[in-house]
Amino acid sequence: MKVYGLLIVLMATLLAWLPSNYALTKAQGSHDDNLITAETLLAKLNKGEKVVILDVRSEGQYKSSNNRIKNDIRVEEVKELDDKIKAVSKDLEIVTYCSCPDEATSNYYVGLLKERGFKKVSALKGGYFAWVRIDGPTESKN
Repeated sequence: MKVYGLLIVLMATLLAWLPSNYALTKAQGSHDDNLITAETLLAKLNKGEKVVILDVRSEGQYKSSNNRIKNDIRVEEVKELDDKIKAVSKDLEIVTYCSCPDEATSNYYVGLLKERGFKKVSALKGGYFAWVRIDGPTESKN
């Protein structure tokens, strides 16, 4: 009998969570709509297109790496975001990158940037590791 009670509580929790999560996902666009491949980003940079790149890797991931994508802007915490992007035009393209599965942190920041009025925002598919795999330009963090 306790098992059935637990199942009912779990189902109720799930049903309560789904509508709010669906609304957030719908407002931010689908995960795939927010992605840019490393090859596409590199081609844009090679053509001289202005792209702002935000490094949103976790502190642990950042510290475990010696390099970062060349000319990126490091955003260590959400509370720093507004200060880091205050000089960025809303018309510029912004790409976020992390090194977590499924671009979770990058997509979170994509949503925050869209909420702030930025239109051309995407997450780097495969994150930092995809960039390194195609030999995209990096620089030392120091």
